[in-house]
Amino acid sequence: MIQFLKSWCEGILVAVMISIMIEAILPEGNNKKYVKVIIGIYLIFTILSPFLGKLNTNFEWKNNFDLATVETATVDTQNIQTLYLNGIQETMKNNIEEEFEVKVENLEILYDENYENIEKVTLQIIQDGVLQVEKVEIGNQTEQETSNPAYDEIRNYISENYELEKSNIIIR
Repeated sequence: MIQFLKSWCEGILVAVMISIMIEAILPEGNNKKYVKVIIGIYLIFTILSPFLGKLNTNFEWKNNFDLATVETATVDTQNIQTLYLNGIQETMKNNIEEEFEVKVENLEILYDENYENIEKVTLQIIQDGVLQVEKVEIGNQTEQETSNPAYDEIRNYISENYELEKSNIIIR
């Protein structure tokens, strides 16, 4: 019985010390009164915990309350994923058009298997109203880029803002 009283008093003292420290750290303001209420409830439960434990040892919420089950909505992850990917593509396109005053005719983004990282970006740019057409080679399917100093700036912009290596950015 003495051990029980000793541990109960120690628990109360620890709770009081914790509450004093929290109140000392807490800045003055409107929220302080709410924190004091919560601390008071904590102290009450600390004091009453030995008695509450003796009242009902096998108390189960589901037996005493008739809680209705909540049905969760099904989410079409494919649709959300498509919206997300289209949003990234439109944002990238708009940012490039605004930053460099060019028209992005075509933008393709290749993602990793989890759609977490961009692996490759291919874009076709219209500069000064003229679409640069790449040289057509029959029988050779190598990707050929149009060389232009302005494209290096665009490549640097995409590399910095989308954390992509410059070698994975193809501008035509």
